[in-house]
Amino acid sequence: MSTQRLERHYQKLLELFPQREALTTLQTLADALFCSKRHMRTLIIQMQSQGWLAWEATPGRGHLAKLVLHYSQQQLMLANAQRLLDLNDMRGVLKLLGNEKHHLATLLRGRLGHRIDDEQQTLRIPYYRSMPNLYPGTALRRSEVHIIKQVFSGLTRIDESSGQVAKDLAHHWRRLDAWHWRFFLRPGVQFHDGTPLTSRDVVVSLLRSARLPLFSHFSKVEAEGNLSVIITLNQPDELLPQLLTDVAALILPADHQQRQNFAALPVGTGPFKVADNNEWHLTLRAFDGYFGFRSLLDEIEIITCLDNPVSNASQGPLALLSSSMSDLAYVSSPLSHVGRPSADEIELETGGYFLLCDSRSPLWQNMAHRRWIREQIDPQAIIQNFVAEIRPLWMAAASILPGWLHHIEAGESVSPWEDSTLPRRLRLAYHHQHWEFPMVMAEFKHRLAASGVSLEVTELSYEAWAAGEGAFDLWLGTVNFTAPEAWNVGAWLTGMPLLTRSVAGGDQALFENWQQQWRSGVLSSQQLAQTIIQRGWLQPLFHHWMRLQGPEQARGVHFNNLGWFDFTSTWIEPENPP
Repeated sequence: MSTQRLERHYQKLLELFPQREALTTLQTLADALFCSKRHMRTLIIQMQSQGWLAWEATPGRGHLAKLVLHYSQQQLMLANAQRLLDLNDMRGVLKLLGNEKHHLATLLRGRLGHRIDDEQQTLRIPYYRSMPNLYPGTALRRSEVHIIKQVFSGLTRIDESSGQVAKDLAHHWRRLDAWHWRFFLRPGVQFHDGTPLTSRDVVVSLLRSARLPLFSHFSKVEAEGNLSVIITLNQPDELLPQLLTDVAALILPADHQQRQNFAALPVGTGPFKVADNNEWHLTLRAFDGYFGFRSLLDEIEIITCLDNPVSNASQGPLALLSSSMSDLAYVSSPLSHVGRPSADEIELETGGYFLLCDSRSPLWQNMAHRRWIREQIDPQAIIQNFVAEIRPLWMAAASILPGWLHHIEAGESVSPWEDSTLPRRLRLAYHHQHWEFPMVMAEFKHRLAASGVSLEVTELSYEAWAAGEGAFDLWLGTVNFTAPEAWNVGAWLTGMPLLTRSVAGGDQALFENWQQQWRSGVLSSQQLAQTIIQRGWLQPLFHHWMRLQGPEQARGVHFNNLGWFDFTSTWIEPENPP
């Protein structure tokens, strides 16, 4: 008999005995369920095997038996929901729960942590949002960048242990002259669907990248047979192999644009393939056909539909999120966990929060006005108003990277409204799905209100925010830089549309000049950052400590600059038998 039919019979018993305990006879039950006495006995045996009830019969005709129903209606529903979850039938779960969807978080938290079945290792991780866009070359947040680098490969990659360029899809490359490079592809590489990688895939991928500012010096990308590619530049670039490690240069199938729902279910050549990606979880499975070392973990499931997994991190077996503010129980002894085992790490992020004065706004044409907003939004003063438990996890930023020191140029500060009839209002844009922004903006509003200025905030999609779409005075955001950090700062400053459109009046010629100087080495990333910060367009706010907490059995778990860890080197050591 199917489980569903058996459940319906059990529900009839619950209706018949709402107290869930009774003295009755087999015949009484058979009559109530409109079946034979023999069939009723079979039903009881099946329900007992499921653990739903207990049946204690007394010898002798007509004697009453004791019936105990272990599961209430709700408990039965949750058990069934758990069974459907094990089958990955999320739609069935939501349909079953109906108006009681609040139980979903409890069910999912029970799935967090690790599992080892028949040598198969699975790690389940909580995360606070879904990730429907895993498309290289689009506007991507740091978690998407991390996932994408597990799914795709590039011609080259950065060795995270050394920070140096290493071989990836290309096993060798040569600079033919100042404007021409040749890359030789590994033979036998396959995409996750079994399609072989050829030079055509590389050509299509890099020509797509050439439309982005960072790759604007690509003149031609041509195939030389199936396993060789020549890149022609219009400006020399000695660091081209390093540029090709950028997430926008990862290699996609040549027909990726024709593939349905490629952004959510992409196909790459990396160590993990995307098995499922929807509103409640993202599942990655190890790719056995990977050309490099096969992952030690078999499956990573990132559960993304919990209301607030951060606030329950101290209860769950694995917490992976950066900072702080919601998990007060975890940080009640500030930084006391620095000395814990490697599965519990804390590091200062390479990047942080920033405030951007949009040069398209009439308020910031005067340098004295940009100094004024810097004084109003003083990061050190703002941190002092945060909840005491999280205060040690935030640090005022002196530049884009920790260790750099850049200040806005000294001079007079003047309110933009000293000699203006403009309304005393500032318009700020931020991107959605960031749980710390409301706390930060509340402090902004409080401090500006003291100067008689109101702050109007607008939530944008990440894509619209990263593109700098809309008319705003200020932009609030965060950024993190992978290794090599300094080089990636320059790539971000000269390549992100939000910056190129809003800094220095959106003067594209100026940015192109900066980019050429940076690419040739005349202008370092640090010098470029100093220029933009000194002029007051980009105002660094905070760095904060990122935290990684894992189960004791986790091995090979170490932070990367994106606040995650390399999935391929992580594994779970089985517990010792008793």
